[in-house]
This record gives sequence, structure tokens and C-alpha cells, in this order.
Amino acid sequence: MKKIQILAIAFIAIIGLAGCEGDPGPQGPPGYDGLDGESFYGTTVDLYNVDLDANNEFIYTFSDDNIEVFEDDAVLVYRSTDFIEDPDGDINIWSLMPQTTYFTGNGEVVHNFDHTFFDVRIFLQSNFSLNELSNQDYNSLTQNQYFRIVIVPSVFANDPNNNLETYQNLLNEV
Repeated sequence: MKKIQILAIAFIAIIGLAGCEGDPGPQGPPGYDGLDGESFYGTTVDLYNVDLDANNEFIYTFSDDNIEVFEDDAVLVYRSTDFIEDPDGDINIWSLMPQTTYFTGNGEVVHNFDHTFFDVRIFLQSNFSLNELSNQDYNSLTQNQYFRIVIVPSVFANDPNNNLETYQNLLNEV
């Protein structure tokens, strides 16, 4: 008889606990809108024929109201350092910034960037007056520069398994 009482109590307890419902808690933050349930990978913007010279104080500022940068996003900027000729069109070789170019006589120029939620500022730095650079024939560093801005979730950017040194590596990771 004791076994029947224990089974009856256990059965009533299981039915009673299964019917319990508590406070559902607050709703979580909204997720990223995707296309047909695809994951959000990021945003890419190409900037062509950018001049970094004395006329703009060796600074170029990019902003676009249609691009949203979140607190946990990583902003990466790549500079095209060369290209490969292809019958279908030249293929740019992208290198992650900052990039340093060294000259004989211990001179160096750095292509660098900073960003906020609203803009990306690309600029040159050097250990000599940049005005001297514009007077010399260093057009390959200052004129018609190609940049690519990539915004990715920081979880992706901080993953040690992802190599972001070149844009091609970034494409291979996604």
C-alpha cells in the first residue's frame, strides 16, 4: 500500500509541476535583420580615387547615414597596395591598415585611420613634415588611393581562428 501512495504522490507532483508557469522575464534586445534568415556578416564600402594631400591636410573623412555601426562592431580599413592584371579586369590587392612605408634616411609614412559610430577618418602620419611629401614625387602614397571599409561584428573579428590581415583572408573566413 505504501508503494501505491508514493506513486500517487509522485504522479500528482509531476502533473502539478508540469502545469507551473512563472514570469517570462523581460524581452531581450532585437537581433539583426537578415535576408531569409541568413546571418549578419557586416558591411563593406569601397572608396576609390581618394587624394590625401596638403589640400585636405592629408585627411579623408567618410560618412554615410545608411550605414549603422553598433557598439560591438569592429571597423577595419584596407588599402589597395597593388593589383593583379586579369582579362576580366584588374584585381586589387588589399592590405589591412595601418600601413607603414619606409624611406631611405629613416623617413616613414603611415596610412592610418580612426572611427566613430558616424564616420571613418583616413589620414597620413609621418616622422617628417607631410608637406615635404607633397613636394616630392610620392603620388603612389597620396593620389588616387583605393580604400575598403569593412564593418563586422566584433565576435567575428576577435575570433583567433579568423585571419583578417588581408581582405581575401576575410572573405575566406565568412
